Amino acid sequence: MKHTLTEDEDVLHALFEACKSLGIDLKDAASKAGLPAKLLTLPNHFVPSHLLNYLLETIAKDYHCQDFALHIASKLQSPELGLPTTVMSLSSDFKTGLEHASHYSAYYQDTGYWRHDICDEQVTLVKSANSLSSKYYRQRNLLGTAQMFLLLNTLSSHLWQPKKVCFSFSDPGAKFSQTYRDFFDCELIFDQPNDSISFPVDYLEFSISSSDPMLLRSMEVHIRGLQEELLHGRDIVERCRLLIDERLRFAHCSEDELAFYLKISTAELQRELKQANTSFKHLIEQQISARAAFYATRCHAPMDIVLSCLMPDDEERLYALLKEREKDPTEPTLRQDDIIKGGISKPFIG
Repeated sequence: MKHTLTEDEDVLHALFEACKSLGIDLKDAASKAGLPAKLLTLPNHFVPSHLLNYLLETIAKDYHCQDFALHIASKLQSPELGLPTTVMSLSSDFKTGLEHASHYSAYYQDTGYWRHDICDEQVTLVKSANSLSSKYYRQRNLLGTAQMFLLLNTLSSHLWQPKKVCFSFSDPGAKFSQTYRDFFDCELIFDQPNDSISFPVDYLEFSISSSDPMLLRSMEVHIRGLQEELLHGRDIVERCRLLIDERLRFAHCSEDELAFYLKISTAELQRELKQANTSFKHLIEQQISARAAFYATRCHAPMDIVLSCLMPDDEERLYALLKEREKDPTEPTLRQDDIIKGGISKPFIG
């Protein structure tokens, strides 16, 4: 029986295969980028991290391969983007699947969460974007968009055809533009506020080939139980830290995003945090410094890479935060040993 890779293993396997097809020695590329080769044997640590973002960008630059993420996507065994898309794949049709997925937005394994809008007979799946993902994590951002594209195609038994795909970065130009056109095979628009995929509203009625209503119900009961166990008795500050840390596994988290995940307005979030004698800025900096410490001590990544990965727009500030952290051992750490490691886990599907 064919071994089914976990999601993180699948991405890492696809990375190796993409490098092989392009004539790139991945271990050598990682070493030249300054990352320890052992990371390539630890998919659960490496894939949901900024270190993967860094390596993808470094390879794209050093090997002049601005379409690198598309080569990785084409090698995936089964495109997924975390818990929301697993729930989507078990739903009866596209409309139901997108609605179910919207309940678990924080757990997208992508640089931002996906939401869907319906307007003028067109459905648009929009990925929340920020300046960091569009500027510094372009390949990881592109990989997520490519995975969503492939996933929709898979769920429709390859009968789905998009109308257009938009990107929050510039056209890579030259031969790379052709790779984009060949991969997506539809209208492509660059330099947009967000990454998005649009298709006719008729596709919402498409049945999903992998639908399993009983397993879906069982899975959602499982998720609700885990969420209750994880969040029960935690105040607003702890809930914010958990959600921020979940999002920092892939890129960044804005104040507006955090309010969205908590299902409150940004103004209400600000008021509640103020009442708790803290702020979003303080919490995000705490969790970024905790992640930086984890990358340096557990993943053995060089400090200069850690700084540029996590806070590329203000490395000096992150360095100062780490110095402060050394003086205060009570600073929060990542919840590596929590009952839900890095978010809501999926039940085993045999």
